[in-house]
Amino acid sequence: MKERRGTKITSKRETEITPKEALSQEEIVEERRETEITPKEVLSQEEVDLLLRSLRVGKIPIREEKEVSDEEKEKSPRYDFRKVGRFISKMRLPSLEVIHRRFANDARSILSAALQKIIDISMVSVSVGEFGSFLDNIPLPASFVVVSLNPLRGLSVWALEGPLVLSIIDILLGGMGKPVKAEGREFTRIEQRLLRRILLTLLKVYQHSWEPILRIEPEIVRLENHPQFVMIVPEADLVVSTRYDIDLGTVTGKMYIAIPYSTLEPIRTQLQTGYQPSGLGIDRKWLERLINRLSECPVSVRVELGRARITLRELLNLKKGDLIKLNTAPDEPSALVYIQDVPKYVGIPGVINEATAVMVTKVIKTEEEAREEILRRILV
Repeated sequence: MKERRGTKITSKRETEITPKEALSQEEIVEERRETEITPKEVLSQEEVDLLLRSLRVGKIPIREEKEVSDEEKEKSPRYDFRKVGRFISKMRLPSLEVIHRRFANDARSILSAALQKIIDISMVSVSVGEFGSFLDNIPLPASFVVVSLNPLRGLSVWALEGPLVLSIIDILLGGMGKPVKAEGREFTRIEQRLLRRILLTLLKVYQHSWEPILRIEPEIVRLENHPQFVMIVPEADLVVSTRYDIDLGTVTGKMYIAIPYSTLEPIRTQLQTGYQPSGLGIDRKWLERLINRLSECPVSVRVELGRARITLRELLNLKKGDLIKLNTAPDEPSALVYIQDVPKYVGIPGVINEATAVMVTKVIKTEEEAREEILRRILV
């Protein structure tokens, strides 16, 4: 009974398998045989040790790489996609260099007036590099200033060397700006406040330098003493850095300005074009037409011959034919000529061809002169 049942089950299974399924199973078995590694193809541990020993001794020659000549390296240099910005040259942003050079020229006079001392500021270089290397090249101690450049997105970093900052503060406090050792100390709050005053003055000049390209509003965000607190961008990001030399006479130091390349990206086309100065040439024809049109405009003229003081009773008793004595003489330059109610001339009153006239003897050029003439007539 058991054998018959087994045969029935076996025959039933054979009838269930279709020809297509049988063919597919055969293909799967063949693929497994091809992919499987036979024991003959696998190296034993002794064979692996023997192979390594032969390489070490030199029985099996090692394939060496060919040396590439310098000419071939120049023809096909290696390209690092992580440092694309190293190929960005300052000549691609010519207007930025002109802006910073103009800032150095204007800051020279403004800072000299603020410190009451002749100071020389010159731009040394403009370079593009990683932000981390920019911070590493600044000698410590130094004062780091984080500055916003609205409406541009992002922040910029200004850095001044420590001895330079202390000398500027010494001049502000009435000193001569002698060299002071800055190693091993941090800037106090008072020193930072004094430095902030100087920086606010420089930021106004910096804003004016940017006006031909873009109207920015730079503001101080914070002052720091350590570079790790001014990480405005990752160390691998690119920044456009500018270095200045500041000569105080007794001390010479450096100032640095770093702007992330991502901040300048929205205005890259404007920085790539030529610099358009704010002061354009004067149109002579337009100026002549303007002068001609202005000369045709009518103005009011009023002459004050003199002044007199009377009482209220005398004023009420005045009638036709009465005389009022003025505080001036007819042969003196006592007449004050008003143009649009502004005192402009002094003259002598008289008569020409039966018409009242004034001969001009003095031209009033400043407000102080006009104020003096009015006060002299009141006090007489």
